[in-house]
Amino acid sequence: MRSGTRQGTAPTDSDERPAEPPDQRRRPRRRTVLVLGLILGAVGLLALSLTTTVRDVREDLLRGRSAMEQGRAQLVAGDAEAASSSFREGQQAFDHAENRTNGFAFRAVGWLPIVGRTSDAITAVADSAGMAADATIVLSDAAAQIPGGLSGLAPSSGRIPIERFHPLARAAADADELMSAAALRLEGAPTSLLLGPVGPARRDAQSELRDLGETIHTASLLLKGLPTFVGAEDPRTYFFGAQNPAELRGTGGLIGAYSILRIDNGRFHFSPFVPIHNLPQPPLRSIPSPNEDYSANYDQFRRGGRFWTSINVMPDFPSVAQAILNSYEAATDTRLDGVILADPFAEAALLEVIGPVRLPGYEVEIDADNVVAFTTNEAYSLLTHSRQRKQVLGDVARAAFERFVTQPSPDKEDLAGFLEAASGRHIQVFSDDPVVQQGLAGTPVAGALRPMGADDDLVSVVVNSAAGSKVDFYQERSVRYDVELSEDGSAAATLDLTLRNEAPVSGQPPYVIGPSRSLGEGAGAILPYLVAGESVALVNVYCGTDCVPQEARLDGAPVSVRTNVDLGMRYVQHYYSIRSGEQHTLRLRWDDPGSWEGNSSGGTYGMTFTNQITIRPSRLTLTIAPPQGMRIVSVSAPLRIEGNSAVYEGEPGPRLDVEIEFRPPLPIRLWRNVTRFLTTPMFQL
Repeated sequence: MRSGTRQGTAPTDSDERPAEPPDQRRRPRRRTVLVLGLILGAVGLLALSLTTTVRDVREDLLRGRSAMEQGRAQLVAGDAEAASSSFREGQQAFDHAENRTNGFAFRAVGWLPIVGRTSDAITAVADSAGMAADATIVLSDAAAQIPGGLSGLAPSSGRIPIERFHPLARAAADADELMSAAALRLEGAPTSLLLGPVGPARRDAQSELRDLGETIHTASLLLKGLPTFVGAEDPRTYFFGAQNPAELRGTGGLIGAYSILRIDNGRFHFSPFVPIHNLPQPPLRSIPSPNEDYSANYDQFRRGGRFWTSINVMPDFPSVAQAILNSYEAATDTRLDGVILADPFAEAALLEVIGPVRLPGYEVEIDADNVVAFTTNEAYSLLTHSRQRKQVLGDVARAAFERFVTQPSPDKEDLAGFLEAASGRHIQVFSDDPVVQQGLAGTPVAGALRPMGADDDLVSVVVNSAAGSKVDFYQERSVRYDVELSEDGSAAATLDLTLRNEAPVSGQPPYVIGPSRSLGEGAGAILPYLVAGESVALVNVYCGTDCVPQEARLDGAPVSVRTNVDLGMRYVQHYYSIRSGEQHTLRLRWDDPGSWEGNSSGGTYGMTFTNQITIRPSRLTLTIAPPQGMRIVSVSAPLRIEGNSAVYEGEPGPRLDVEIEFRPPLPIRLWRNVTRFLTTPMFQL
């Protein structure tokens, strides 16, 4: 028997196979490590390449966006050639970004799971930005071909050059198609599982693309319908009303006088302005209402002798314009084609272009500096005849507008000032032509209660004067709005409206400082006796589509208020008087159950504040606090971050849109993301 073997057992294979040398056992391990090292190295190089490329693409996109913003500003200012150059600069930057995304390393990363979604999103952002640049170049190049640039579209020698609009309209239609293609390209990009700042950058790009697309679409509609609006085929007639913000109304001010404007093949013809009281008053039952909310909420103010002077109490100009057209037809058996309202601030912009005007029949020279004070206050002391007092606003408007349309073509700086007045809602336009009106709806001149693109959280303070005088010339207004966001997506809001009356009690005619016998219905019952200089404010505070009013106080004391809805927007309404030298503060509180978008890992909150036109600019103080445990990480201009709140203080224009972004600290955010992923069902049965 051999030693080393067990009796009764056969030798095994392992017993007979010689032992491997140590080097041979290590070789497969070395190959594995080498392969893994090569893979990790390749991935590392790809990651480094991706990081570098993303950084370079981001710089290109930022440079392109800056050039595009400059081009838009230049185009609005009327400098089409400079705008075209800026848009081309932006296009080159976007092309640079797109070329970077076509490199091998970037395409290779696109094959990887998850990471590849990031490269796809970046490519889509660069592609869509390039398409948007192409659209703006098409439009700006066409504008640059107009003699005199965009200023060449302004009225000159009494006529609008309609023939110059046709090539621009074709270019706008082409640009509109390009913007639609750009939007589709970006919509198809991944939205989730994106690395780093790519997700927010994609959202920002989509928001900017949407805004630019809406602007170009609006321009396309307006340019398409403008020839019809200015009577290229058949003469068009418009109710042209002069508003006086010294006696506040929902759309800006009482319509003291009106003219019928006839436009025939681009030529303007104003009939003499006459006091609006001269119009016959038809019975309300014979007039179709523009909508249910108008008749339910505002017909009460048009009874008795206040029919025409209260027709624009509702702060939605399209509704008011329809009411004017329907009422004018019922009163005169004549159907007009639209409505235009203008206030003295619009006339100041015109006079800035044309220079001083000698007002026929008044022996007064008006200019850009004195026209607002003259038409809303001083004229009533200078003029003794009641008819002149009633129609002075219209006579000034006619003198300014007629001189503007008959002058030689203005330069681009002059035109920019007039366009700024229009964008400030000092001119409001409505057309019964659906194409034109759809285009107008995308601009500030539409005067809608809820402007296009406004956030659901829309806040607006609207005052109608119920004193029957012109004391709103002396009114000072300040608004403080505080918003506290909660973790459940809701918000608690507090608004303080302070109105101060600085009207004199003597030295001015009763036509200006009162007291008046013609109080509005409701105010006359609540406030039967007024004294000189006293104002009566019918206040509507709009708080959005889903707000729930909670509390109302006047100077700290609880008050009973009325709540209602205008076109889907809820408002709180209250009447109160303010004697000369006094001020009153109306405090309102409401909740909004779904005010911000996001989850426990962060979100965004946006709101829109629309401002009523007043003689003395309103002041707004706005404070927004994020949900507890979260920090504000970014704010839109003109907000600033103070502590852990977003703050604004100043004199807003007609519209202020703001947005904040907030999130918890990184460890909490990561934990919540993991928890949410693990607890979210993958399938819904």
